[in-house]
Amino acid sequence: MRYVIVVTMICSLLSANACVGADTPTGPDTGNAMAVTMDDLRRLEGGNWEGSLSYLNYGSDKRSTIPVKAAIKVLDENALQYAIQYPGEEQYNAKERLKLSSDGTRIDGYIITSREQTADGMLILTTEGMGRDDNRPAEVQVIYTVAADRFSIRKNVRFKSSEAYLNRNEYGFRR
Repeated sequence: MRYVIVVTMICSLLSANACVGADTPTGPDTGNAMAVTMDDLRRLEGGNWEGSLSYLNYGSDKRSTIPVKAAIKVLDENALQYAIQYPGEEQYNAKERLKLSSDGTRIDGYIITSREQTADGMLILTTEGMGRDDNRPAEVQVIYTVAADRFSIRKNVRFKSSEAYLNRNEYGFRR
């Protein structure tokens, strides 16, 4: 059962670009003030990323956490590839791409709604758009936190019947 949940969650997080095209608008136009370039993300390149995946199991309504590793490779100026490894569960390892729109205002099709640079050099990008989760339409919010020694990808969802976002899953890595 754990494996089915993990695979379902992985597909829902990592395959956001399968739900919407990377150049397809899915939210309000924010202009180029929120734009991102591969130079902003290049510091993630390399291996030795270790961390955890925390996810909400809708079946039990409980959170689970499992160890993960990652390696990231910049493919070109609009795409990077990340390989996620699940120690002890290698059959679920996956390689996915994170794709920037040509104008840098979208990540995997979701519009960038917030771009914050912290005093310590961390970049926090928030994207929003329509997608699916738990086989239902949902507003999806993905928050990327990027630094040379740590990064995270946090997926929040809001269903039509809810006013607040619900944290679906979060990858957190350090090196």
